[in-house]
Amino acid sequence: MTYVDATAVITLAVAPALRKLAQMLDRNETDGMFLTGLSATGNLPATHFVSSGQVPDVFAQAIRSPALLNTRAQAAFVKEGVAYPFTLTQVTAALSGCSISDGTRTVLIDTVPTVVSEGPHAFIARLGLKMVQGLPIA
Repeated sequence: MTYVDATAVITLAVAPALRKLAQMLDRNETDGMFLTGLSATGNLPATHFVSSGQVPDVFAQAIRSPALLNTRAQAAFVKEGVAYPFTLTQVTAALSGCSISDGTRTVLIDTVPTVVSEGPHAFIARLGLKMVQGLPIA
């Protein structure tokens, strides 16, 4: 299996659905994602959740494409013998509340687009968010 660096920030509204989809895609690799809370102040309540680190490439591809995520998730639910509870419209809406980074960012340096490294903390800060302290794990 191939792994890639990824940081995904999701809104509170879509967190339960994306946690379930991630869990069903690969229980060993993606269970427990999106548990770290974020907010603009770093205080409760959390308005967003983040997951960052090495993820299977197939998951990183899927969270960038509603149709691919929907297809792979449906197959995972069927394999587990569980009814698939989402529509493509719901998956598309969930991903619309998701910001994803592969650890790089394109910036202009002397008017030239240049790819630079950007760690998860810098990505979170660029979104105007901070990690929530003292948040109980969901």
